[in-house]
Amino acid sequence: MGVIRRQSLKHSAVNVVGLGVGALSTFFVYPHALEAYGLAQVLLSVGMIGLPILALGANTVTIRFFPRFQNKSNGHNGFLPLLITLCVTGCTLSGLIAWAFWEPFSTALEVKSPLLRQYLWMGLPLAFCYITSSVLAVYSSNFKRIVVPSLLLDFSQKLALPLLLIAVWQQWLPLSTAMLGLLIHAALVTAGLVLYLWHIGEWHWRPNWAFITPALRREMLQFIGFGAFGGFALLVAAKSDIFMVGSLSAVKAAGVYAIAAYIATIIEIPTKSLYAASASSVARYLADDNRIELEKLYKSVSINLLVAGLLLFGCLWISIDSLFGLLPNGDELAVGKGVLLFIGLSRVVEMGTGLNNYMVYYSQYYRYSLLSLGVLAVTNILLSIWLIPIMGITGAALATLVSITGYNALSIGLVWLKFRLFPFTHDTLKAIALALAAYLFANLIPLSGYDLIDLMLRSGFFALIFSVLALRFQVSEDLNGLEKMLRGKLKK
Repeated sequence: MGVIRRQSLKHSAVNVVGLGVGALSTFFVYPHALEAYGLAQVLLSVGMIGLPILALGANTVTIRFFPRFQNKSNGHNGFLPLLITLCVTGCTLSGLIAWAFWEPFSTALEVKSPLLRQYLWMGLPLAFCYITSSVLAVYSSNFKRIVVPSLLLDFSQKLALPLLLIAVWQQWLPLSTAMLGLLIHAALVTAGLVLYLWHIGEWHWRPNWAFITPALRREMLQFIGFGAFGGFALLVAAKSDIFMVGSLSAVKAAGVYAIAAYIATIIEIPTKSLYAASASSVARYLADDNRIELEKLYKSVSINLLVAGLLLFGCLWISIDSLFGLLPNGDELAVGKGVLLFIGLSRVVEMGTGLNNYMVYYSQYYRYSLLSLGVLAVTNILLSIWLIPIMGITGAALATLVSITGYNALSIGLVWLKFRLFPFTHDTLKAIALALAAYLFANLIPLSGYDLIDLMLRSGFFALIFSVLALRFQVSEDLNGLEKMLRGKLKK
């Protein structure tokens, strides 16, 4: 437990610092190199979106099946070579498919995104490095080692990308050299993870194919099929927007989209901790068929996250003009306001629907989630193809909102059909009404003409009014209990 605690604290510190570096880069570096940033994001998204398919599910097999292979005396029965084999096989098959369709796709890009056409070849080696590094990082977590892999895989990129883009912005490096630097960094990360596993004594490179019995092979193939295609569908729905924008319009537009979408991610900050704390309870209540406690948790998480989402979204949207006014090249970035609106609303929808996806995934009906994810992915792609030429980057964000809303509606319907549980109560409508009332009141504050002052006043006033109203009308027992506890501590 001591190792887990130390690693968790260190990992949290790395995440906080990384979040700060990412925010500084988003606000002060990327707006000066929109085209280069958009190109980098599109190329990097190939690996992020394709991870489950390109790795043939190795990213999930790493955790799910390691206990079955674990035996350090014989190199964990060749588990690591198996994972790398899955990655190489998946990337090779995907590379052959890409090669078959390369000419028509690249010809289409020549008209709408010639810069992406020039650098598209980098997507495959970048994807292979990212996928292999991700699998090695997850493999390291089996030995309670998460800090160094996080530093190499996540934090180093948060440093390398802005440094390369600063060099492009200041004309110290041409774009081609910076993109090559991005690829070299990805290869160094992979090499660093290999050396780290060797350093901790967990780099075992002796296959043991005899250990994989026909029964185990069948079980793994079933899991790979579900995990790979389900994960791919989810990532297509969640991450394909930047790639679609870069493919159907200029890569500079992808840079604007990525900045606006990054700002919108502020809204979902509360979800990670609450989901992490609730997931195990969902699995336990489902295993025990404890519908009473499951319903309490379902409704509680839904209203708590909805209130948090409305609060953060309201603070952003009421000061949207002031926020973009503070950014470098704010006039150019202001076309991303529609992106922030629709991506922000999609985050509020996800938060308000609570734990429905976990309840499906951890139940005996988990296969239904693959169908829902497939519908979600196809809907997002088709809507993006239709809306981006009409609405530009706002169309991609609207496609994401519609597909996310539809996916969660399917999940809510499935949970109701199978468990007779529903996440919403009258407090849900009450919270939405109070947020709208707070927005109307805060919007009455006149603008001073100074963006920073306007942002602080209007966002602060909205947060104050909504918080007071939410507590006064008791939309959430948990929030009122927290307020009462804090007040008692202050009195002491």
